[in-house]
Amino acid sequence: MARPYLGGLLALAVLAGCTTSTRDDIGSTSTDDRTVTPAATAPRCEDLPEEVAGASVDALPPLTLACLGPGPDVSLNRLTGRPTLLNLWATWCLPCREEMPLLQEAFVRYGEDIRLLGVDTQDSPEGAASFVSDLEIGYPHVLDPDGELLSSLGVRGLPVTLAIDEGGRIVARSVGQLNAEELQQLVETLTS
Repeated sequence: MARPYLGGLLALAVLAGCTTSTRDDIGSTSTDDRTVTPAATAPRCEDLPEEVAGASVDALPPLTLACLGPGPDVSLNRLTGRPTLLNLWATWCLPCREEMPLLQEAFVRYGEDIRLLGVDTQDSPEGAASFVSDLEIGYPHVLDPDGELLSSLGVRGLPVTLAIDEGGRIVARSVGQLNAEELQQLVETLTS
C-alpha cells in the first residue's frame, strides 16, 4: 500500500522542482525562495488525485493469479510492454463459452501483436482446464477462484473483456458477450 505514496512523493518532488532545502526557526522548510508548510498542516497524499499519486485509476489491481496450465503465477499489474486483451470468464457462463472460439480466432490472428489472457473466474480449475483443452484454446489462462478481479472492477456478471495498453492501463472494456465487431473494435483500440 505504501508504493503509491512513494510514487506520489517522487512525482510531487519532480513537479515542485525540489532542490536542497533548509529548516528555518519557525519549522517551515525553505526551498530557494519558496516556503513549504510543515507536514502537520500540509494536504495528505490520499487527498491527491490518483494519477498524481502515481497509481492509475485505469490500472489493474496488484493481484497475482495462478496459471491454469503449467507456468508461473501472473501479476496482473505487471501486464506491460505489450497490449493485452484480458477476458474474464467461467465454464458455468454460457455467453463466456460461446465467445471463447472468437477469442481463440483473435489469438491466432493477432497473437504476435496483442497478448491474450483468460481469467477463469469463480470456477472449478479442473472444469476450466478440461474446457480449454476440449476447445483447443491456445492462449494462457489464470485462475481467480474468489472473483477478486471481477469484484475490483465493480462488475457483477461475466464475461468481461478489457483492452489494456502497453503501459498496463485499461483503455476499453466490454461487459457481456462479444460479437466479432465488438472484438475488432477492442483490437483496433490497442493497435491504432
